[in-house]
Amino acid sequence: MTATPDDEAERFERSRAAEPCDTAGAKCTDVTLPARLRWLSTTLCGTTALVVLVAVVVVVATAPATAGLSAPYPESPIEPLGPNAVTAEPTAGDGPSDRTAINGSFVRPTYTGIAGDTVEIRYNDIDKKRYLLIGGNRLTDTGESVGYTDVVVLQPDSNNVTINTRLLGTDNSTAESCRDGGCNLDFRNEDGDPHDNVEDLSDLSGATGAGGLARPLVPERYRLAITNGTFVVEEPGVVTPVETAAQSDLLLTKPTFHDEVEVFTTSDSNDIEGEVDNESLSTLEQNGLDRTAVTKGDRVVLGFESTGIWGALSYFADKESLQAGQSIDPSVLSEFLRTENGVSLEVRQTNPGMNEPRSELELADVDPEDVTLLLADAEELETGDSTPGRFYLVLDTSDGGPFTEDPEPGDEFAVEFALEGAEGHRYAFADDDGDDEEPPAAFEQRLPAPDQFPYWETDDGTVSAEASFSIQERYFEYDHVTDDGELLVEASGGAVTGTTTILPPIEMSATFVDDKRDEPFRSESEVSLSDDGNFTIGADLGNADPGTRLNYELYDGTTLRDSRTVVVVDDTDDPDRLAIDSVPENVTVATGGNLSALGIGVRNAGGLEGAGTLALDVADGNLTTARELTLSSNGSRTVSFPSATVRLDPGEYPFTATLDGDQRNGTLVVAEDPARTTIDDDDGGADTNDSENSSSSGDDDENSTAIDTNSTGTDTDSTDTGGNTSDPTGDSGGQDGEDEPTTFLPFGIGTRETLIGTALVGAVHLLGHWV
Repeated sequence: MTATPDDEAERFERSRAAEPCDTAGAKCTDVTLPARLRWLSTTLCGTTALVVLVAVVVVVATAPATAGLSAPYPESPIEPLGPNAVTAEPTAGDGPSDRTAINGSFVRPTYTGIAGDTVEIRYNDIDKKRYLLIGGNRLTDTGESVGYTDVVVLQPDSNNVTINTRLLGTDNSTAESCRDGGCNLDFRNEDGDPHDNVEDLSDLSGATGAGGLARPLVPERYRLAITNGTFVVEEPGVVTPVETAAQSDLLLTKPTFHDEVEVFTTSDSNDIEGEVDNESLSTLEQNGLDRTAVTKGDRVVLGFESTGIWGALSYFADKESLQAGQSIDPSVLSEFLRTENGVSLEVRQTNPGMNEPRSELELADVDPEDVTLLLADAEELETGDSTPGRFYLVLDTSDGGPFTEDPEPGDEFAVEFALEGAEGHRYAFADDDGDDEEPPAAFEQRLPAPDQFPYWETDDGTVSAEASFSIQERYFEYDHVTDDGELLVEASGGAVTGTTTILPPIEMSATFVDDKRDEPFRSESEVSLSDDGNFTIGADLGNADPGTRLNYELYDGTTLRDSRTVVVVDDTDDPDRLAIDSVPENVTVATGGNLSALGIGVRNAGGLEGAGTLALDVADGNLTTARELTLSSNGSRTVSFPSATVRLDPGEYPFTATLDGDQRNGTLVVAEDPARTTIDDDDGGADTNDSENSSSSGDDDENSTAIDTNSTGTDTDSTDTGGNTSDPTGDSGGQDGEDEPTTFLPFGIGTRETLIGTALVGAVHLLGHWV
């Protein structure tokens, strides 16, 4: 039968009462030995006692490493013991056969984590309830003994326990800590007797150093041991497990911080079609855009990355640990920011108007429909195996949301997440009114002191991550419209295009209706939204010609969002373009006559009423003239130049007609005027074929240049009359191709005088032609 600590203590008391042999003049209990070996020495005497005692000493000195915390785990690198190492020795009894074997082993020789986060400790082979002793540090030795930080229950029906390192050693320690006195731990003095002053861990907080922690658990190496719940209190600061099954190490490192805030915008949850998890980060990313301009009514997503904060967040979420992919109540973050010293998060408007209140994020008592808090794995930082590294705030920008003032288009916001630190200071637990017997409160900082992140050192200052976003209107902006707001769509393969702040995916459609046809026409097209903010609406116009007008309506589901007129044009980039329809290859005019015979066909090729300048160039600039034109939709005309006088010698001259970039060529044939007679002073005769002086009877020899600015009529399929009063263009003179009666000038009046005289009244009537 195996002896228990109580049996050993009872035998120890009986042996002291009997006071056995004193052969050497001194009781066996006077032999200088470790206190726990006196349990055996007091029952032995004489030679036999010495032999047995030596054997026991040898057994103690050569006990297996797994019997105490002084030896590392077999797979761990061997390290020298520091003065704060927790040690353990086997329980003395009647012999090795009386000791109770403790089953249990650790999965890893060393568990790593980040100070302030949670760490999962996995173990095997626990056959009954055991206890995990979390011991003193190994890396930084202060010269003070630290016997333990906490004792946690290990259940046989589980193979893991999660340790919240932010709460270890405080009055809020989790993971079924034995601090509440419900573990039935057995405490002995150095003589193996029940300890008179220690009944549970709360009585040891000051003595062991747990209550005197200078600050939350520092980044160090700590001992782990699986024990049976019996401990020897040797001296202030040292608690030794009587039996251990296995041991390992817990290595905590300093927290790190990512100094960038992720910002993107995502659709309102009501705009996401189908049965999807709106609280999933992947869903938000799939239905969002990587931009900081947030459409009013949509949601802005802010992502933060840091370590050392997850233990506190877990505590306020009432969970042993938080996992990536979880969605938790946003009030958890609010309570965390309000309670944890040195951690701050602000979202505030930077451009409030004069005498207007500033809009700020208010997380207290928020509606979960307005704010979502999501957890995710770290991307930039290294974290523990199961600890998240990022959290996301999803904020609704609709009216009545989480902001103190409803965001409006044009509002700009700054975002700042910080772990605060003041150089020369370090976080420390409150003194708890000087009562060192109680563990410190987990979230009460010693005052007076500046706000300080619990894991920053004295040379650490504040680190922060900053970003910004703005609010913009929800709109559709079309690429091609008239000054009146009418949409322009090309007749061939046309589409309505533009930019929008509405995020994909969303079901929107457009209809095109023409009730003026013999059979009413109606078509419907889907709106295609792209990630770059552009949209396209395929337009089925039913083979409508340029100039046709249709009704256009834009729908969001069944809600009408816009209604306009669509004008079919040939080219949306040039919807009012005028074009040359026809030009004669050859046209003959008389020298000294006008260009009314040169008729050029023009038309409106755009679809909208357009204006342009028809320019004519003859003989590379020797004769130039122009006409200003205005044509209605689908209008066409024939335009000539009756006000342009031809002062070219007989011959053939190339000409070019140009209108809105359209250019055509032809040939102008200048012939002798058969009605003109030239008088030769030398022979006194008349030469009807001599035109040498036909253009030089007092005027300059330069060819004429004329611009007719009165041709602004909009008649369709009409012929320009070149200035006849019946022509709405206002050109003067007879219609093109129509001659006035011939009037002969008396020989006594020279041509020069005639030209000068008639020019004074605004026209010259010469040989039957107005010029």
